[in-house]
Amino acid sequence: MNRKIKVTLSLKEEIVRRARSKLAMEGKSLSDAVEEFLLTYDELNFLDKLCESLGLENKFYTGSEVTANRPAGLKAEEVVREIRDERTKHLSRH
Repeated sequence: MNRKIKVTLSLKEEIVRRARSKLAMEGKSLSDAVEEFLLTYDELNFLDKLCESLGLENKFYTGSEVTANRPAGLKAEEVVREIRDERTKHLSRH
């Protein structure tokens, strides 16, 4: 059994109020959320060390950064249209 300890935190009242409200709808407590965050924080620390040991870039990208940095190339809808047109030509010959 995992032993629990009591921890005192000083947090902004408004943040705690909103978090508790949302957590209540999810059936979770503030303690559950803090524990989950601490586990995530610990996992991120592990990933940081792993990236460093493998010589990998360690950076989070937002969705807009991913979209903006995608290599330019063919658009999927154009490729799909071309394939469908070729299939239609092929089927109409038979």
